[in-house]
Amino acid sequence: MSFNSFGGIWFSLAVLLVYQLIKGHKNQNIFLLCASLYFYATSSILFSSLLFATIYIGFTSGLIINHALEKGKSARLHVTMSIIAQIITLGIFKYHNFFVESFATTLNSFGLNPNFSTLKIILPVGISFYIFQTIGYIIDVARKDTKAHSDIVEFALFVSFFPQLVAGPIERSKNLLSQIASPREQVGKKDVTYGVFLIIQGYVKKVVIADNLAPYVDTIFTYDNISSPIICVGLLLFAIQIYGDFSGYTDIARGFSRLLGFRILLNFDRPYAARSPADFWRRWHISLSRWFTEYVYIGLGGNRSKSALRRNTNVMATMTLSGLWHGASLNFILWGAYHGVVILIGRIVGKISPNFLKNSTLGTLLSIIITFMISLYGWMYFRITSIDQLIEYNKSLIMRWDGYNVALSFLAQSAPFLILWLVLDIVELYWLDVHAQKVKRYRWITLYMGIMLMIVFILHAPDPSSFIYFRF
Repeated sequence: MSFNSFGGIWFSLAVLLVYQLIKGHKNQNIFLLCASLYFYATSSILFSSLLFATIYIGFTSGLIINHALEKGKSARLHVTMSIIAQIITLGIFKYHNFFVESFATTLNSFGLNPNFSTLKIILPVGISFYIFQTIGYIIDVARKDTKAHSDIVEFALFVSFFPQLVAGPIERSKNLLSQIASPREQVGKKDVTYGVFLIIQGYVKKVVIADNLAPYVDTIFTYDNISSPIICVGLLLFAIQIYGDFSGYTDIARGFSRLLGFRILLNFDRPYAARSPADFWRRWHISLSRWFTEYVYIGLGGNRSKSALRRNTNVMATMTLSGLWHGASLNFILWGAYHGVVILIGRIVGKISPNFLKNSTLGTLLSIIITFMISLYGWMYFRITSIDQLIEYNKSLIMRWDGYNVALSFLAQSAPFLILWLVLDIVELYWLDVHAQKVKRYRWITLYMGIMLMIVFILHAPDPSSFIYFRF
């Protein structure tokens, strides 16, 4: 089940209606947990047991770790074992075949012919998200940033809360779990306005912008006579497609959560307006970036390391692992490593740049343009999984400059959706306070939402596609 399917829409409306009739947050939690487990089962009933196992491991581990800490004992062994159990689960389902095939290829290069077998495994929906969320909770308990939760229903709902279960944001216990454990605040007019606004924006981004751009992107990246102008247009369209697809899901999830009385984490903050590669990652998939910063980068020593080499190594390791999180493929590793390199280069450039460029409108504009171009090139390693095709595209990007008419044709056909994306981005900038999660301007908002809703009904893609991040 998905938010962009009729079944997902009717399910969400039914949950919202019944939820309002239930009194008491304990009863509401039980209902939401049942709804969340049903929602997940419709997408992956075979792997519901895996979700249950993750909930059980996280819940019992938190209690055991908390008990040890209260007794003044070390909980390091149990923390390690709990995290390893989660990582092994993720590794079997997501990375086993990749590492087996990579190891076999390496041995083949030395003249050896190993006979390793791979597993015929379907990747469980949302496994990377809910396992990382559970690992974060275990580490928070071990660091005493949060107390272990003793209510299994509340903890299970924290892990399986259906609006953000299969594609994030990756929630923190201090945010979502604390809201689940507390009586709901009254959902007021401002909450409804903000929630509905986000939901409509999310549907425009997904079913109008992303899904209508998808055929152009697919055509370009399977085009036989590829050249630099065509690649550049393809990367531009894919950049907007993946942003509309992923941020659209997040908007719907956050908007619907708001109607239920929850405020889940901000996951996007106009990333294509970033001024540096590091700033891009503070704005794109924010919950994942913070997860890797707090649990991997800081765990490796972060900026506390005295050696510049060690600090740079920490950045590269963190970004490479972040790339691997997205998929069991070499292209994702290269994508993560690429962003690690450009972040380090960005730090150097930031130190040596003249002050007048740092503090001027021209300097800001140049920084945004350069950062956008850097992210565009990086998307090629995200979109193309074949290494041979990546090599071919890099050669064409440098050496082939024909195909301008084809590139302009693709750009002209997709222009309405690019313009619509800019409209949404500008409206969000001036009408929303994304960090405070509130609407700043109400005067024209009802008319605007009505127009956007009409656009959804009229311009929605005839062939809707699943959300891109469902595969991670």
